Amino acid sequence: MAAAIADLAARQHGVVARRQLLAIGVTSDRLNGLARRGHLHRLHRGVYAVGHARISQEGRWLAAVLACVPGAALSHGPAGQLHGIVPRRERFALHVSVPGRGRRGPTGIVTHSPRRLPRSDITVRNRIPVTTVTRTVWDLATVLTPLGTRRAFEQAERRGLDRERLGALLDASPSRKGSGTIRKLLGERSLPLAATRSRLEEILLATCRDHGLPLPAVNVPLLGYEVDFLWLDAMLVVEADGADHLARAQRDRDNARDADLALAGYLIRRYSWTALADRTAVATEIAAMIGARIR
Repeated sequence: MAAAIADLAARQHGVVARRQLLAIGVTSDRLNGLARRGHLHRLHRGVYAVGHARISQEGRWLAAVLACVPGAALSHGPAGQLHGIVPRRERFALHVSVPGRGRRGPTGIVTHSPRRLPRSDITVRNRIPVTTVTRTVWDLATVLTPLGTRRAFEQAERRGLDRERLGALLDASPSRKGSGTIRKLLGERSLPLAATRSRLEEILLATCRDHGLPLPAVNVPLLGYEVDFLWLDAMLVVEADGADHLARAQRDRDNARDADLALAGYLIRRYSWTALADRTAVATEIAAMIGARIR
């Protein structure tokens, strides 16, 4: 029986629920004895850490889900962190969405009882039941600032955000807190963020979108090189240069590449973090270069 408990815990970030232990044949008396002897450490009512109480963040998230009713899922801020669309450094309470209205959650867990929580809005990530990335963005709009929601939305677009489903959620609850932010985001052009490889590239691409510029091809091959952004009709290449481009060897490689592309007729412009501090100026310059070269 000890091996069965250990195997269950190993598959669940070191945590188990009382109902799971009873289901594999552990009697109530034995379960209580294991808890008394320190083999099980209570995290929530009916949820234990096995062996020791020093569990990972994933273990704490799963323990919160197991402490709620079957069908519950991690949601809101913690779900955003699990999906990788909200930074791990942000601090959130334990949020869990549960099926059924009016349910009260365990102490220490913020539970949400949405009017509808279809199974299609729940998935499993890293062995933890969690709201889908789309449903998570919808929920995050109620707890994050508009800027925080935008950043989560943009990251979610790299991870399979379903705009149609998000629109359906908006139609069903058009006056919900954060709905205005979601409506604005859905009204904007979708960015090819999945093709970007750095935060600087994401910002430069968003700058083009926000200022009404034609969107470029992103990280595409050109004459034996790979360029960050390409407006082919204008024969314009824009590079987003992070700190790694400050090294002398990298600058030499960049200069050689720029010379090759220039000989082929391409104009190359490089923008750093410093330049992108003034996005309007960057967008104005790119628009001018596109206009001049197409003419």
